[in-house]
Amino acid sequence: MQRRECLKMLFALVASTGLPSIVQGNTVSSINRIRDLRRGEWLSSGDLLTRLIESQALVIGETHDNPEHHRLERWLITQLAARQMLGGVALEMLDSEQQALLEQIPDDARRVLSDTEWQDALDWQRGWEWSAYGPTLKLALKLGVPVRSANLPAAELHEIVKLNLAPELPLVVARKQRRALIEGHCGMLPDNMLDGMLAAQVARDQAMAAALDALPPTSVLVCGNGHARRDVGVALHTKQTPLCLGLVELPPGQAWTSALPESIDAGPPFDLVWFTSAVANRDDPCIALRERFSQ
Repeated sequence: MQRRECLKMLFALVASTGLPSIVQGNTVSSINRIRDLRRGEWLSSGDLLTRLIESQALVIGETHDNPEHHRLERWLITQLAARQMLGGVALEMLDSEQQALLEQIPDDARRVLSDTEWQDALDWQRGWEWSAYGPTLKLALKLGVPVRSANLPAAELHEIVKLNLAPELPLVVARKQRRALIEGHCGMLPDNMLDGMLAAQVARDQAMAAALDALPPTSVLVCGNGHARRDVGVALHTKQTPLCLGLVELPPGQAWTSALPESIDAGPPFDLVWFTSAVANRDDPCIALRERFSQ
């Protein structure tokens, strides 16, 4: 299918619709609602799409194991494409080595590859569920927009961690990132790895920023919420000023204000936040880390 025909179909599908019914929300619960943290107001579907179209670039932050976040990412990409405003898509889940593999796959082959063949062709990393990100990758390719890797190869990241050299960062950012790494590793991260882990985090932020800067205007970066923060993440390293949208889980009964991470400056941690339900019965990540560091 030609890109123009695909866009016509998308426009016919979404031009008369706002947010999907599942994300309309209500005034009682903040789940499935979108908050403009800078302006201090809730957004309608029209307001949201206007903000997206006006942005230089869009950074979407997710919780990696939340299926609703992956669905909303594809919805946002589709909305921009239907209005012929989607410049391209960058993915944290692809590294530069996989980018080379992707470019070797002919267009006609891309249309017929099975999911297993896709994973083999891209040497897909086990840490990223194909069922979550394969549909996003294939959607972007089908839309005919540029697709770029936004991550560094695992071997390169391992070398950065091994060197254990502290990166150059503003002191307040470094303190926040160190604390996040310690908490994210359940207080079990060895001191002799902390600088290296922080350096790897910054190197990944820089790689994502470079991937986004290399794409046409109004491109989308899909990444984890830590990278999507405007105060400590990718936005610190981009040449442009992206719109940072966080998909934030809101557990039942919790106030939306307490679900937000604390910003390091006077501004909010994200420009926009889309509150979603939390994943139920999530495994305790500290159990796996205890086993890892005890070996």
